[in-house]
Amino acid sequence: MTTTLEKNAAEDTTKTNRMDRRRLATRAKLLDATTALIEKKGVDKTTMDDITDAADLGRRTLYYHFGSKEECIIAAATRQYRDIAARADESAHRHEDTALAMAVASQLVVKALLDAPITSRLTEHPRLLGQAIRQSINEHVALDIKLGIEQGRIKPVCGDALLFTSAMWLLVGLIIETVENELNLNDALTDFSKLLLVTMGIPAAEADVVALKAASLLK
Repeated sequence: MTTTLEKNAAEDTTKTNRMDRRRLATRAKLLDATTALIEKKGVDKTTMDDITDAADLGRRTLYYHFGSKEECIIAAATRQYRDIAARADESAHRHEDTALAMAVASQLVVKALLDAPITSRLTEHPRLLGQAIRQSINEHVALDIKLGIEQGRIKPVCGDALLFTSAMWLLVGLIIETVENELNLNDALTDFSKLLLVTMGIPAAEADVVALKAASLLK
C-alpha cells in the first residue's frame, strides 16, 4: 500500500522531471533560434531581441538560461560541434591504432566544422569559435589521450592544459585560414593531423605516414 509520503515523493519527482523537460525544451528553442540567426545574419547583426523574437520567448527567459548573447552563441555552436565530434569519434575508433584513430578523427572534425554554416560566421570572432570548439571536443581528446598513454602508443610532449589550448588554437587558425584564404583542404588536413600527432609524441616521420594514411582512408 502506497503511503502519503511515498505518493508525495512520487509527485515531486514527476513535477521535477516535467520542469526539467520544459527547461530543456526552452533552451533548445533558444539555441535553434540563435543558430538560424547567426547563420543568416552573422554575430554582429544578431541581437538579443532577435533571438527572443525568433524563439517567441521573453528576454527574462533568455537571461535565465544565458548571461549574454555571446554565451548563447557559444552554446549554440557547441551543440552542433558536439554532434560533429561524436560522429567523428565513432568513425575513427573503428581503427585499433590510437594514433591512426586520432588522425582520422581530427581530419573528420575539421571537414565537418568547415561544412557547418555557423562556422564561417564565427571565423570573424575567433574567441567564440575557440570556446565552442574546446567545449565540444575536449572530452573526446582527453579520452583518446588517456587510451593512447595506457597503450603506450603516445607520449604527449606537454601537460593536458597546454596541449588542449595549443590544439584548439591550431584548429581555429586552420579553419580561419581555410575559409578566408582558400587553402588546399586536403594538404591542410594532413598537415594538421601530423602536427597533432607530433605533439602526442609520435616521431615526425611516422606522424607523416599516419596522417597520409588517414587522408587516404577518408577519400
